[in-house]
Amino acid sequence: MLIIFIRAIILFAVLLFVFRLMGKRQIGEMEPFELVITLVISELACIPMADRSIPITFGVVAILTMFVIHQFILLLSHSDKLQGIINGKPVMVVNGNGIDVNALKGLNMHVNDLLQSMRAAEYFSLEEIIYGIMETNGQLTVVANKQMENRQQTLPIPLILEGKWNEENITENNFDRAKLNALLQRERAKVKNVILLAVDENNRITLQTRNKPIYFKTLEESLK
Repeated sequence: MLIIFIRAIILFAVLLFVFRLMGKRQIGEMEPFELVITLVISELACIPMADRSIPITFGVVAILTMFVIHQFILLLSHSDKLQGIINGKPVMVVNGNGIDVNALKGLNMHVNDLLQSMRAAEYFSLEEIIYGIMETNGQLTVVANKQMENRQQTLPIPLILEGKWNEENITENNFDRAKLNALLQRERAKVKNVILLAVDENNRITLQTRNKPIYFKTLEESLK
């Protein structure tokens, strides 16, 4: 037990030293290669810490090797081309026409994932956003619509996402399906072509279909 105790202290000290050298980024701010290296280092530390048959120097050398790889990749990242290969590139997922579905597919994301990222950035409606860029570390950077500043008071509730009704939201919030179908008929939009249909407490609609840019109106205006 004493040997394992000492090995654990040594490896902890090595890990602390290496992570301090690697920087202070939080998990959510790491580039993909940094997250992979962090996970590998954690695994490399666990094996010699618990298995006395493995010399502790093997674990220390492996951890230091991963640190050297980290520094080498950082050096390569000074080249814009190599940085794009290693980390990927920021992708614009919201533009003047609304949600870029093709960009989301390229990132293996869904519209619901984008809405969650918006809420995490404290933006609750697409009307509040002019442009949205998904960074390589998975965070959403937003160019805000200044005209909507401090005006968004309610949370839009998604009723159709990527061509499918959200039955749970419709039932829980007592939305009138007949009115929603009438809205779609007036817009000549089929459910399967709707990227997003959301309605807030003020009956303000967010609607985007695959062949039309996004628009924002009240339900009454849309049914006139």
